[in-house]
Amino acid sequence: MGVQGEERTIGVYLHIPFCLRKCPYCDFKSIAKPGLTHAEEGAYADALIKELSSVIEREGLSKRPLETIYFGGGTPALLSPPVVKRLVGSVRDAFAVHGKPIEVTIEANPDAVSLERLKGFYEAGVTRISIGVQSLDDRILGTLGRTHTAERAVKAFKEARAAGFENIGLDLIFGVPGQSVEDWEKSVAGLLALDPEHISLYGLTLEEGTGFFKQYKDTKRLPTEDDVAEMYEHAVRALKDAGYRHYGISNWARPGMEAVHNSRYWRSDDYIGCGVAAHSFLSFPEWGRRWWNTPSLEEYIEGVSAKGSAIKGDETLARNESMLESMVLGLRMLERGIKGGCFRARFGLFPKEAFPASEALISEGLVASSGEDLVLTHKGAVLSDSVFLRML
Repeated sequence: MGVQGEERTIGVYLHIPFCLRKCPYCDFKSIAKPGLTHAEEGAYADALIKELSSVIEREGLSKRPLETIYFGGGTPALLSPPVVKRLVGSVRDAFAVHGKPIEVTIEANPDAVSLERLKGFYEAGVTRISIGVQSLDDRILGTLGRTHTAERAVKAFKEARAAGFENIGLDLIFGVPGQSVEDWEKSVAGLLALDPEHISLYGLTLEEGTGFFKQYKDTKRLPTEDDVAEMYEHAVRALKDAGYRHYGISNWARPGMEAVHNSRYWRSDDYIGCGVAAHSFLSFPEWGRRWWNTPSLEEYIEGVSAKGSAIKGDETLARNESMLESMVLGLRMLERGIKGGCFRARFGLFPKEAFPASEALISEGLVASSGEDLVLTHKGAVLSDSVFLRML
């Protein structure tokens, strides 16, 4: 819960919308571009750099210490290493970096990388790579519309290690049509055998406008709610036994290897989002504000070229909206949760005063209370969506 001041750090998110192919379950802004040219990636990088410079000047952020850079997508690993190096250098140079190591993450799909490309990213200043494995079962990968095999996913991980990466994250999806609990357990075991530093496990959601929404919204082919809960609970047990810290609802890490950039979102820390459809958030003045860019690649490049921005919309948060966001985002941090003293310093109320429903959630074992602090229980994490709705 931030206040304006030079002591506050900043994070930068760069949205790279290009993909080899659009996955049928994905609702992120992405553009199928299997043959990204040097001219195209160069033009997009020019726009990212110009937009960032414009935001920094407009908001007076140049003296902020930079904490994180995150290349998200899309498939950012489709960018060539020289372009990634240029972007990392430009972002670093735009802020007052005070010697503290900066976390630089790039998302990658197994079939978009090679050992040579991964070495290039490492040499470009990327410190962390997040690989979208999604499953270690070729049948499930086919259902998800992925363009890689389980064998290729394992090889990509090993190539990332060989390239020098000591901080690798792997993602899986559960609750996929046709997926059994046993299928899921095998993928989790296969992932643990690789021993990555970070693991993210996401339950499949049918987002309106995606191919999956049209295909499965009126059918019974999805796993049952009980099976999905069993998948999640199995993963919780297996990862705990393997020594991972369950620090976010969907996130596990070796001690000290938690994703710094994602944690910024949950703490309501400031970040700048550059690129097509990217969102930004600043916690000042008052209760904070956010803005987001056009989802059109053409409009984005034209807007940034002409005026340094391509903002599609913005909002200034009211006190109640800011309280709710702080509660929901804070509860996603399973170890830290909501610190009652910090919440009261920001909003003038303790969390339980601001959200009377929390008392019932505590009595039902969904939320735990330590003094004025609140955290989700294991049971609450499994049912987190309903817990957040009840907080309303």
